[in-house]
Amino acid sequence: MKLLTAISLVLLVLLATLDVRAQGLIWSANQSEGNTIAAPGGGFPGGSWQIAFDYNLEDVGYPPSLNPVAGIFIMNLFTNDTGRTFFANALNEPGFKGFVAGLTDGVNGNMRFQDGGFGWRGAVGSERLFLGRSSASPDLAGYNITQIGFRVNNFYDYFDVQEDRYFRQLDYSLDFYGAAVPEPSTWALLGLGAGAALLLRKKTRRRGDPK
Repeated sequence: MKLLTAISLVLLVLLATLDVRAQGLIWSANQSEGNTIAAPGGGFPGGSWQIAFDYNLEDVGYPPSLNPVAGIFIMNLFTNDTGRTFFANALNEPGFKGFVAGLTDGVNGNMRFQDGGFGWRGAVGSERLFLGRSSASPDLAGYNITQIGFRVNNFYDYFDVQEDRYFRQLDYSLDFYGAAVPEPSTWALLGLGAGAALLLRKKTRRRGDPK
């Protein structure tokens, strides 16, 4: 009976550990984007800025906001959003699954950021450069991403006297939450432990032990 209790405790600890890891921050990438607000979709000082992110194996002509398969954070951003964090997951973003699939396939594909309307301009770059990863692991393959945070670190307009026009600057972070996919050996240990616990429980019942 003591062995059964010990095995049960081990299983509970392993399951709790996996659950805690599932809530952890696995990677964070800081980026900055700037643009003249006179560009298409740029608006005017203090106005909104349509943004979006998506994932594509190749650069395509349509903007990320028109990518229903892998587009996330498709929204209008305002300068007073500085300091806010927006979250994307499978429940609130239809394109989350496609975006994550691209980020975890082990291929150094393209991530894109949109900073305008349909006549969009923005940043296109490989995952390795966009995320600041190494060539050995350019994306987040091997992780189960459950949530992505978009942190607006700073977002403001400013007037350049020399250029005689307004510009817009966005400093942001993408935070990826989840956990490393457990190795087969981890699941095997859990299975063996559960099997052993069941066998011991049956044996105890046969002996008529009320405990």
